[in-house]
Parts: sequence; structure tokens; C-alpha cells
Amino acid sequence: MLKRDRARGAGVIDDFSDPALISMLSEWLEASGARELEIATADGRALKIVLDAAPSPAVSGEKPVAPGVPPAERHAVKAPLPGRFRDRHPSADAVPLSGKGGRLEAGALVGFVEIGPVLLPVRASETAIVAEIHVRAGDLVGYGDTILTTEAAR
Repeated sequence: MLKRDRARGAGVIDDFSDPALISMLSEWLEASGARELEIATADGRALKIVLDAAPSPAVSGEKPVAPGVPPAERHAVKAPLPGRFRDRHPSADAVPLSGKGGRLEAGALVGFVEIGPVLLPVRASETAIVAEIHVRAGDLVGYGDTILTTEAAR
């Protein structure tokens, strides 16, 4: 995580991909009220964390729900770590793993986050229908960024 360099009196980060470090920095960022944090080192390593803003329905363009009609329960599928989002496995000639309106079973693979040569799976937490896709294949995502939003399957 964070080590102290006594010669320079500065903190040294050994591993930017450490989930505990990313989680801690994300919590500090959220508590500070800031939306972005970017750290770069002299040897070329970098970490950028961007928090999602929670849009209000008036800002996001969502239509208000009619009285007496229960709103659809939505859940966000989030990136497990920062990296590049892939909607299919790069070595396979396959169609995207999920699409708007598609049905996902609990545990279904919806994409990957690529970090160098490593692919981390992004999975649906429950059986649901894809309501919105927030990122495209090849987009950079940060820790906890919303990949897609699902609605409960009926």
C-alpha cells in the first residue's frame, strides 16, 4: 500500500492495482466532495479515479413514475478495478456478452475489465434485464464505475 520514503519525506505507492489502496483512495475522494483524483509518478506509473455523479431524475432525463405504479427496481453492475472495458473476450470472434434489453442470469458474464494482460470478469449479481449500458467496448473505467444498469426480471 502506501510506504513512507524517509529520505524524501514523501509517501511512496508500490502497487497502484492494490484493491485496498483503490478502495481507500475512493473513500477519501468521496468524503472530500471531489470527483476526480489523478496520481502520476516519475517512473511513468499512474492512477486515475473518477467517481460517478448521482444524477437527479430531472437532470438525467428520466420520466417520473405515475402515482400508484411501483418503479422498476434498478441495480448497477460496477467495474471491479480500473482498466479498459471489453464487452467480449478479445481472443474470440464473439458477439457482445450483453445488450440493452437482454436477459441476464445471476452470475452471467457481462464483460471484462482489462488491466494489461489480465482480464477481470464483470458478472451480473442477479437475474435481470439490461436497462442501460453506460460504457462502450474499449472505454477506460475506474474502480466502481457503473458498467450497466439492470432492472429486475419479471
